[in-house]
Amino acid sequence: MRVLVEAPGPPGHGVRRHAERVTELLTGPAGPTGPAGPTGPAGAQGGSDLTHAHFTDALWGPDVASAAAAFTRRAADLPRPLVVTLHDVPGGDPDPLRDARRVAGYRRVAAAADLVIVSARHEAVKARAFGVEPLVIPLPLPFRSPAAGSWSPEWTDRPTIGVLGFVYPGKGHAEAIDAAAGHPARPRVVAAGAVSPGHAALWAELVARARAVGVELHLTGPLDEADLVAAARAVTVPLAPNHGVSASGSLLTWLACGRVPLAARGPFAVETAEDHPGHVRLYEPDAIGPELARALADPARTRRVPPVRPDVGALHRRAYALARRRTAC
Repeated sequence: MRVLVEAPGPPGHGVRRHAERVTELLTGPAGPTGPAGPTGPAGAQGGSDLTHAHFTDALWGPDVASAAAAFTRRAADLPRPLVVTLHDVPGGDPDPLRDARRVAGYRRVAAAADLVIVSARHEAVKARAFGVEPLVIPLPLPFRSPAAGSWSPEWTDRPTIGVLGFVYPGKGHAEAIDAAAGHPARPRVVAAGAVSPGHAALWAELVARARAVGVELHLTGPLDEADLVAAARAVTVPLAPNHGVSASGSLLTWLACGRVPLAARGPFAVETAEDHPGHVRLYEPDAIGPELARALADPARTRRVPPVRPDVGALHRRAYALARRRTAC
């Protein structure tokens, strides 16, 4: 099967990394026989049996209405059937007007697809609430067999709290700084990644916040896969502080690297903890202190052999077959 993958966005973005990982899982003996991978202009479509597009409003336009319009225009030119994975599914936003705008946009995107996929059970509940019946295919672990690079982090000379991924609003770096400030050892906070484009001012605010409470804040900058694995394995305490995340590749990166992260209780963290008992330590937002103290006192609590996830490649092949049957009718 020849699959055209449509996943715009900068290299390293979580959605694009997910698309690349799914493509990797599909390129084995039972996977696609033709080109598969995030694409650019429409010229690379020849001979595709179907299209798998990935949609999150932040990557398709400056606002959700523009993003949905851009997607539907693009969908008109893509090979059918069209399978769409929805990311950052709306529903329950503290701002009801923003939530309504995003719901309208996502409903429009779903209407352009022959099959809709979401990555978590709580996302399926939200999608059904606005009239979309999706398949649930869990996120895969981000790495097949993670191997650390040759980079040896210079920041391992003292205890650290690590947050993986881009720095952007709501990611949880501020919460990590506050958690470090609340512990007598004042562990260093490591932002393992780069500042997301357009958010230099946020980083400046985080630096000032850390300085004000006597916490050292370290930014690694962009990391390739091997160095990201090295960073994930090197931190003393792995932290996943974004309780509002819809489905998190960062949380699963910790698991793939053999870490047991402290995760703020939220729908996706709870699902992951239910699916993999003992691989996630949940804490209530704003109440990380006891778990952090235990982890710093006994870092072995944060290490465990990675869990086994479902065969995501096989689940996508079944989804593609379903989409082809639907369009053949």
